[in-house]
Amino acid sequence: MLSRFKDYFFAPHWHFSRIQFNLLTTFLVFTGIAVGSYLTVTKIILPKVFALNDSSKTWTFNVSTASDYTYDANFVAVDTNGAHPISGVNKLANSAFNDDNSSWNVAAIPPAGWVEVPGNTAYSTSNFLVMKYEAKCVATSDLTTGLTSPDSGYHTYSDSTTPCISTNNRQVTSVASGYPIANISHDNAKVRCAAITLNGSTAHLITNPEWMTIARNVESQATNWSGGNVGLGYLFAGHNDNSPAKARPASTTDTGDYRCAYTDGDPGTENPSGCPTNTASGQSGSVGNQVRTLSLSNGSVVWDLAGNVWEHVMRDSDDTLTNNLPSDGGAAGWRWIEHTAITDYGDLSYDIIRPLDSGYNANQGVGRIYTYNGASSNRVFLRGGGWGSTSYAGAFTLSTCFGLVPIRVSMLGFAVPVIP
Repeated sequence: MLSRFKDYFFAPHWHFSRIQFNLLTTFLVFTGIAVGSYLTVTKIILPKVFALNDSSKTWTFNVSTASDYTYDANFVAVDTNGAHPISGVNKLANSAFNDDNSSWNVAAIPPAGWVEVPGNTAYSTSNFLVMKYEAKCVATSDLTTGLTSPDSGYHTYSDSTTPCISTNNRQVTSVASGYPIANISHDNAKVRCAAITLNGSTAHLITNPEWMTIARNVESQATNWSGGNVGLGYLFAGHNDNSPAKARPASTTDTGDYRCAYTDGDPGTENPSGCPTNTASGQSGSVGNQVRTLSLSNGSVVWDLAGNVWEHVMRDSDDTLTNNLPSDGGAAGWRWIEHTAITDYGDLSYDIIRPLDSGYNANQGVGRIYTYNGASSNRVFLRGGGWGSTSYAGAFTLSTCFGLVPIRVSMLGFAVPVIP
C-alpha cells in the first residue's frame, strides 16, 4: 500500500526529451522579455520614473508640479508661465576675476560719440578711439547737446569768441548736434583735446599716423566708393560743394540719405530726398556723392573725415613742425597739386600723406595737397578739406595753410584688443 502511494504521488509519469525542455525554456524566456518590455513602455512603470505628459510626452514643470522637482530658486523662477531662468542671473561666477584678468582679451566698448579704429602696423598704431563726429562744444549742464552759439557766421562754433573751456562752463565733446568748433589756433586745439578724459585716460589732438590709419582703412572699404567697389568712381568726401557755403550739423543715423544730412540746402533736412551731387572739376560726378560718413573695416562709422570743416592734425606725437614741403618741381609759390604730381616729399614721405594706391588723385576723390614749392618754415598739418573745397576735399587732403578749422580728438592706447 505504501509503495503504491509513493509511486502514484512521487514517481514521474511524464518524460521530456532535451529538445522539449529547451523549447519550453526558450518560450518562457521570450514570453518574459515581451511582457517586461510592454510593462516598461506603458503606464505601469514609465510614468512613475519620468515626468512625462501622457499625450505630448513633454516635461511638465509649473507651479502645480514644482514641488516634484529639485531646483535652485536663485536661478530658476516658476510662475504661471512655467519654469524659466531668472533674467540677468548667471550660474557661473568668478569673484577672483577682478584680481587677475591678465589672461583675458576684452573687446572695447567705446563711450558714446566715439568709435574704435583698427590699428595699422605700417603706422605703429594699435586699436584706438576717435571722435565719431567733428568736435563740438557743449554746456557742462547738458553734455549731449552741441552748441550753436557763438556762431562764426558759417555755422561753426567760434572758440576765439567764447573758448570752450571749463571756466566758461563748457567742454569739448563728440555729439552729432551743434556746430563744429572753429576759429581756433593749432596750439589751442591741442589744449582743448588734452582737457578731455575717458575712463581716466587723457585724450590728445589726433596725430597724422592715426589719421592715416583711418584714411587707409576707409580707402579699402567698397561702401565708401560711389561706384560700390574699391577704386570705382569717387571716394566720398562729404559736404564739399559750397552749397550751402557753411558747415553742417551731423545726424545720429548713419544709413540711407541720413549719410548726407543737411547738404541739400540751407537750413537743409536731416534726411534729404537724395544726396546732392558735386560735379566740380576733379569729382566723379556720380549721383549722390556728398556722403559724409566713411565706414571702417570693423563696421564703425566716422563723420566728416573729409569735407565740411578742416581738421587740425599733429604731424606726430611731438607735433614736429614741417619746413620743407612736398613739391611738384614747379616754380616757387603756393599751389594745389595732385598726389600723383609729387616729385619731392621734402621733410615728409609717401606713407605720411598718400593713399595706399599710388594711382589715386582727385579724380578718385582722395583730395589734393596745398603746398609751397620752396622752403617754408614751421608749418603744421590741416587735413580733410572744408565745405568750399570742391575738388580739393578728401580723406587724404593735406594743407599747411590756416583757415576756419575745427578740432578732432583721438585716444591713443585707450582701446583694448578685440576678441578674434
